[in-house]
Amino acid sequence: MGAAAAVAAVVFLAFTCQTADVPSDCQLPADGSRQADILAEARSQAGFAILYPCKLPNSQRLVTVDVVGARGKQSVSIVFDGPFEITIRQSQVAPLVNADPAGASHIVLENLFPGVKADLIEINEGTSRALYHLVWSQAGMYYELLASGPPLQRRTVLEITRSLQ
Repeated sequence: MGAAAAVAAVVFLAFTCQTADVPSDCQLPADGSRQADILAEARSQAGFAILYPCKLPNSQRLVTVDVVGARGKQSVSIVFDGPFEITIRQSQVAPLVNADPAGASHIVLENLFPGVKADLIEINEGTSRALYHLVWSQAGMYYELLASGPPLQRRTVLEITRSLQ
C-alpha cells in the first residue's frame, strides 16, 4: 500500500510541478557578467530593441556594443571576439552598398526568414581565413552580419543570424 502511494505521489508531482530553471539553448550573457552589463547599457541607449544571437560558435565572447546616432537614425554594432571576429550591425539607416570584393561569391538567399531576402558575400579561398558578409532588411530595420576567421560552413553563419532575438 505504501509503495503504491509513493508511486502515485511521484506521478502526481511529475505532471503538476514546474520549475523556473527550464534549460534554454540561448547563450545570452550571464546575469552580473561584464558582457551582460555591456549589453544592458547599450539596450538602455538604443531607441529600438537590440537583437542578440542565441547561437554562436564556441569560445566567442561579447567585447563591445556601440550605439551611434540620434534616435530614429541609430545604428548598433555588437562585436564578438574569439576564433572568429563577428560583428552584428542593426540600424535604422540603410548601409552603404559597396562593390563585392575581388574573388568574392555573391549569393541571394530568397528566404533567410519568411519573405525576407538577403545577400551573402563570401570570400573563402581555402586559406586559414574566410570572410562572410550577410545583409538583409526586415520590418524597417537593416541588418548585417560580418564574420572573419577560420572558414565556417555557410550553415553556421545562417544559424547565428536566425538565432537573433
